[in-house]
Amino acid sequence: MFQFLSYLKFLIGSTNQHGVHSPFVYNLLTKGLYSEKKQGVSVKEHVLTTAISYFNYKSIAFVCADDYIINRIVAIFGHLEFDTLPLDVIFVEENGKVFTSISKESYHNDTMLMISGIYKNKQRKVAWQNIKELPEVTVTIDLFHCGLVFFRREQAKEHFKIRI
Repeated sequence: MFQFLSYLKFLIGSTNQHGVHSPFVYNLLTKGLYSEKKQGVSVKEHVLTTAISYFNYKSIAFVCADDYIINRIVAIFGHLEFDTLPLDVIFVEENGKVFTSISKESYHNDTMLMISGIYKNKQRKVAWQNIKELPEVTVTIDLFHCGLVFFRREQAKEHFKIRI
């Protein structure tokens, strides 16, 4: 019931690319995330694979990810390095540890932290809110199924709720 009510609230407060005034987020949406989704691919897999391609990421770390998603990413992106600091992508699965802080050595200006299941339960939603408040976090994108976090120093702190 929590997820259903959260989804209704999300739909009311979210927008699409037309409500976004950040060129960085607008381009990510229109040139990446709104691209055609392959049949049988989950939203989180679509977002992860699209972001890796769009940003041309080279290194990734998985936190509690299942073998399926790891094997899919390896099959699609054979060039990716794993756990090489600083990371380009940090993917946290629904069952993964919720971050309260992020080590400065583990990310750089263009790193994307992707957190799956931000509305799975109340604890994950509170953790998502806490991550948005971290001083090093500048851009967050709430996609309901997952949340994207960016550390772009040149950008003002902004939070987006986007329907994809």
